[in-house]
Amino acid sequence: MNILVIGGSGFVGHAIVRALLADGHGLSLLNRGSRPVAGTVQLTADRNDPSALAAALGDRRFDAVVDTNCYTPRQAGLLIEALGERAPTAVVISSVAVYADNVRQPPAETEPTGGASAWADYGRNKTGVEHVYAAGGFAAATALRPPYICGPNDNLDRETWFFRRILAGRPVLVPGSGDAWCQFVHEDDLGAAVCAWLRRAPAGFRAYNVADPQMIASAELVGKFARAAGRTAEVRCVGTAGGNARARDWFPFHDVHCTGDPTAFSNAFSWAPAVDLDTRFAEIFRALSEAGGIPADDWTPLEERILAGLDGTAG
Repeated sequence: MNILVIGGSGFVGHAIVRALLADGHGLSLLNRGSRPVAGTVQLTADRNDPSALAAALGDRRFDAVVDTNCYTPRQAGLLIEALGERAPTAVVISSVAVYADNVRQPPAETEPTGGASAWADYGRNKTGVEHVYAAGGFAAATALRPPYICGPNDNLDRETWFFRRILAGRPVLVPGSGDAWCQFVHEDDLGAAVCAWLRRAPAGFRAYNVADPQMIASAELVGKFARAAGRTAEVRCVGTAGGNARARDWFPFHDVHCTGDPTAFSNAFSWAPAVDLDTRFAEIFRALSEAGGIPADDWTPLEERILAGLDGTAG
């Protein structure tokens, strides 16, 4: 297929591009052009600029568009307007953050959307993006909803945050009671999911969760990362000792469930993670270690204050 990829040079986008290239597709990447990707055609534009979009796309036609970095309904609308009817098939990367408050865990695609309050504008905007794509006039389209995306190329300080503290022998502080469920999909498995959907591209629009089925409480997650690093770690659940500090001020994940039931997608497209999550975490640690990607201990004054509160030594 001749595919237009929006983004394609960042963490998620590049993983999807690697998978599409390996699957034999021809790719044109539309982004700001700061990091060209070998084996692709570079189209340079700011997706937020309608005139730049139109100029970059010209009169090109595509078999499909894969949108890896759409964060607002306006961005979705501008792209669809610029494409017209020149791409009959579409995949947009959404998020399980679209699910509303108080849905069952893990939510299936039938649960209400609109974005849970903890995700603020992010969940609401991703919901809006899905609505725009659903109404975009595509013959076949999907929104794929991952939970947390993991991998050695993650540019967010998540896995590395845990590994730094574990390697430094620090206690790992976890928000609340440590019972918020985390769920992951590896960058390569998300790329494989995009390819799996494109091979069939069923008519109409439907959103799907895409995730490793394993759900892990945030307190248990520490042990998994420690085992991946060949270490042990002390877990301290913070409870109310964080005071007015938000969990995201000192912890890399939200203190809410981040899950999605992947059964529908797995059954419809014969997709499953390539390997189990423990193997993935070990692979990530090894890749980061070999690349020097785990910086030195960066224990913060806020963590020190919270720990002192837990130990009853706060002054």
